[in-house]
Amino acid sequence: MSDPAAEEAEQVPLGRNRDFKRLWLSQALSATGSRVSFLVYPLLILALFESVAAASAVAAVCALSEVVARLPAGVLLDRLQRRSVMLWCETARILAMVVAIVTIATGSATLWLIMLVAAVDAGGAALFVSAERTALRHIVPMEQIQTAAARNEARTFTAELLGPALGGVLLNIARVAPFIFNAFAYSLSFLSVLAIRKPLQSPREQDGEGVWASFLIGAQFLFHQPFLRALAAIGPLLNMAFTGTMFVVVVVLNEAGVPSYGVGVCLAVVASGGILGAVLAPMLQRKLPPRRLVVILSWTSASMVALCIVLPAGYWMVVPLPILVLFAPPTTSILFGHQTAVTPDHLHGRVVAAMGLLISGLNPFAPLLAGLLLETWNHAVAFAAFTFIFVIASIIVTFSKGVRMLSAAKFAPGIVERTSHP
Repeated sequence: MSDPAAEEAEQVPLGRNRDFKRLWLSQALSATGSRVSFLVYPLLILALFESVAAASAVAAVCALSEVVARLPAGVLLDRLQRRSVMLWCETARILAMVVAIVTIATGSATLWLIMLVAAVDAGGAALFVSAERTALRHIVPMEQIQTAAARNEARTFTAELLGPALGGVLLNIARVAPFIFNAFAYSLSFLSVLAIRKPLQSPREQDGEGVWASFLIGAQFLFHQPFLRALAAIGPLLNMAFTGTMFVVVVVLNEAGVPSYGVGVCLAVVASGGILGAVLAPMLQRKLPPRRLVVILSWTSASMVALCIVLPAGYWMVVPLPILVLFAPPTTSILFGHQTAVTPDHLHGRVVAAMGLLISGLNPFAPLLAGLLLETWNHAVAFAAFTFIFVIASIIVTFSKGVRMLSAAKFAPGIVERTSHP
């Protein structure tokens, strides 16, 4: 069965594909706002309530909102217009920012209200990302998916680079300033999505299944694909360890007396490794087989976080972390390209939602574990715990049959025609 999405996308260079640039820009703005929020929420809570436990609770609520938002994502993205879903996500996030601006400016912000704003912000971002990923195949032809995914990874790490640094500077100016910026960024993202001309999904019949049944359909497809099945096993561990590590970094830098803009710059330094990885992605993908990239990413992550155990709290602690994300762009673009290539469009929303839900399922526990370890012991113990999780994931990656089965041949044109519903 041919994939209409692959046929509809015009064979034009990505640099001249206006709809790709609009989709790219919308997610760049949305992601930058998300990265501003990633830094601002814990620092704001620490400033207002002076509680690591409260900061970890807000971070956990953000992660939980992302997980919960992905459960109905499969139904929404395969039944509703994906453009409409993206527009509603940005609308909800704009309204949440307005609430934050008003309550913080008037001094009436409470912990529970900030949690609610953070939940809407994070949940909307997760659903927006899922919609953007399923829409990509309708904007670019299948032969360009891996290249487009690599550019999207560069965009992600550009947001990682700019967002925290900008958030730290804005928070240093005024507590309300980051939320004003986010409202503006989400508004521009809304307009960019609105300007996309191509339809973002193929015509299809309504399946009629519920949310849970939709998730099971996506999960069933995943578990019929050996590599995606392996990714669903190791992804939760890698994501949890990374999320926890970055939360520890933010809290420890704050407790070491580093100002908010300094914390933002430190996170930007970490993201610079991802930018370099995106630049090197084409070369690394040519020289290294996909399996080796995944293995290198896992063991490098474990090694870099292990170094943080012995480094003093403060700026030196950040030095190894750019290498932590160096191999993420070339690896992630291959993984996303493979998942897109083997998934029929009528299942794409459900598969992306199921994969996102599975690989982020442990994220809510990361800041809670980090907060507990920081309150009970110190940052060295916290880094040791997340190093252990990275090591477990790395061992699984090294010996996984599913990872060994991943090969560049699976990206050959026509793979979609050979793929059917399990």
